[in-house]
Amino acid sequence: MTKTSLLFAAAALIALAALPACAAEYWVDGRTGSDANDGAAASPWQSLDKANAALMPGDTCHLLRGVYENSQIAPARSGAEGAPITYVGEPDDAGERPEITGGRFGSIVSLHDRSWVRVEGFKIHSPTEHDWVVRISGENGHHNEILNCEITDPEGYAPIVIANGASYNTVADCYIHDTGHGEEGSGDCIVLNYGAHHNTITRNRCANACHSQIMALNGSHHNTISHNELYATRRDWAGAGVNLPLEAGSNTVVGNYIHDLGYITDQKCAIQIDSADNVIRSNTIANCGAFGIALQSYTYGSNRQEATGNLVANNTIYNTGRQGLMFVAKRDCVSRNNRIVNNIVVGSPADWYGVDAWIMVFDTYHLDTKADPGDWFGNVFENNLFFHRTLGEANMVLYNHRGTPVTWSLAELEAAYPETLRGNLEADPQFHAAQKGVFGLQPTSPAIDAGLDLGFPFHGTAPDLGAVETAPEPAE
Repeated sequence: MTKTSLLFAAAALIALAALPACAAEYWVDGRTGSDANDGAAASPWQSLDKANAALMPGDTCHLLRGVYENSQIAPARSGAEGAPITYVGEPDDAGERPEITGGRFGSIVSLHDRSWVRVEGFKIHSPTEHDWVVRISGENGHHNEILNCEITDPEGYAPIVIANGASYNTVADCYIHDTGHGEEGSGDCIVLNYGAHHNTITRNRCANACHSQIMALNGSHHNTISHNELYATRRDWAGAGVNLPLEAGSNTVVGNYIHDLGYITDQKCAIQIDSADNVIRSNTIANCGAFGIALQSYTYGSNRQEATGNLVANNTIYNTGRQGLMFVAKRDCVSRNNRIVNNIVVGSPADWYGVDAWIMVFDTYHLDTKADPGDWFGNVFENNLFFHRTLGEANMVLYNHRGTPVTWSLAELEAAYPETLRGNLEADPQFHAAQKGVFGLQPTSPAIDAGLDLGFPFHGTAPDLGAVETAPEPAE
């Protein structure tokens, strides 16, 4: 055996030695179990407290059907890489999941400074107000997974919080819904806060949060928010979709379907970006009350926040109540140096509020230093498709400033500001069935192969515009 082979063999042995000798399986049954039992399938424990204290790296706890009041998932220790501590909810014959409710110390799932813990298959419900229902926090709170759970907190503010430097955690395939207070516009389904980084939020359904469905803020960075469905079933709880304020930079928001949101006062954006260097791409936004994607710069209390250096690419924005794209600058904060490319923005068929609507509004009215139409602050709009009510629409883009607002047609903009707006199309994108939520492109669409190559996968000779890339025809 070579020296290199010996080194690899030694490393493998060390890794194996770090794992438990024999991972254990335990069962909890709140109806018939007893904490005096040994936790085997035939003699289950009764409480989660017993499981929390006993579970070691590699162990699995199976929670049987029933409602566990005033209970909490809070393991006494972390799992390990390759040997997570796992809590699994076992459904009954009717498919009902075990429900954990009540909790303690402000949470029902508490993973503060815990790592390598998996929680899967539960209904987690808070009947009273909590600061959070699921908490993952601390720099040692990493590589945890919340999977396939239904989580709700009607009287609270955030069913899931990942915070205080927590990293590399995953929330996937969950249904998080109904949280907040409509009268004050508060409540978010998932919050990434205080430097949470490299977390993944994917394939979830988030509904009826009054403030926003997913929010990253206060320096949370390099998180991925992907392929979620964000929506509302009631307008009095229809806040924003994704919100990135307060230096939430370098995050990726990709492939989400955001619809029927943005009706609550001041929570009007499907996606709101108040920070830098984020990638917002391949999202589909439909039937939202006011704005599709808003890049906003302003001070919040003593905090300065600016939308700068963001890439907004290959999104489809359809039938927003006011603007598809919104740029806001206030005081001495300016939305600048953002790149808007390969998007499809289709305006509302009729003005929802009985007032004018535009494809885009650039608002500098509240800047301390007066800006004039034509001051685009380094923002660039390339190879987008814009379509409002009719071809040649005269009021396509509005520039609102401390003078008389100015509107342009797309052709006028391209001619007047070729360094800022170039290669954009004004045409019907020819969706398959937009009114039914089907935003794929018909074979004759002018958006096919009309985009710029940004380094993301595509079919054909160039990327399509919009969120849905046309698949190649199958070979005969």
